[in-house]
Amino acid sequence: MRKIMGGAIVLLAVLRLLARAESEPSTLPPATTPPEAAPPAVPVTTDVQGNVPQDIVGRWLAVCQVKLLSGAARPITRLFEIRQGSEHLELVQGGDVPSAVTQKLNVAANAGQAWTPAPEDLRAVDENWRALRIDPHSYAKVEYRILGSDAFPPEFAEDETTKGSQFAIALKENFAGAQAVRMTYSVFGVRDRTPTVLSGTAVISTLAVGPFPLPITLKGDFQAFRLGETPARSVLQRLSDLFSGCGRR
Repeated sequence: MRKIMGGAIVLLAVLRLLARAESEPSTLPPATTPPEAAPPAVPVTTDVQGNVPQDIVGRWLAVCQVKLLSGAARPITRLFEIRQGSEHLELVQGGDVPSAVTQKLNVAANAGQAWTPAPEDLRAVDENWRALRIDPHSYAKVEYRILGSDAFPPEFAEDETTKGSQFAIALKENFAGAQAVRMTYSVFGVRDRTPTVLSGTAVISTLAVGPFPLPITLKGDFQAFRLGETPARSVLQRLSDLFSGCGRR
């Protein structure tokens, strides 16, 4: 009899435990779905060919004075940095121009006039510099090229924008397809340069999509203004300047 009573008590205890397990929430962590794999990084490359001056290293604000069919000018800006990479020069795009500078730019654009940044504008851009965020959800591929005139491909040697220039800087952005603009291609043919200003001719091509592809091409003269202090010239550069003057009359 005692054995029967003891077995009943044990069975009752087990049933109570099972009942509690069914009625109480589990203490195990809830099952979670595996996180989505991060999208692959956007390929960004810089191709450097030919005789390219090394003293263009630095940050630049390029202002292209686009000529519209109406004859009016429309200033368009691009920010980029040229820096020394592990093997050759590299180009990095800058982000947005500060709003106070953008307002001045828009006033000139709305009036159909050219715009040149004042020293305080260049300081503001320099102080607020940040690299462009190349988001894989927005960009598919970004290609930069810095080409000396001795390495121009046929399209650069023959095109009116780059023909006869000292060197060229090209920025090609392929977008991921989430927006109407699928590609932009900006080419700057540098014809003259000083330690603080690059100048020449530029073309900005855009491919947009709608009911049908819509290419847009804008051309004009440009100036790129160095941001920050002018870097000191190296001993080799100074010697080159000294001997380049020998024999001149």
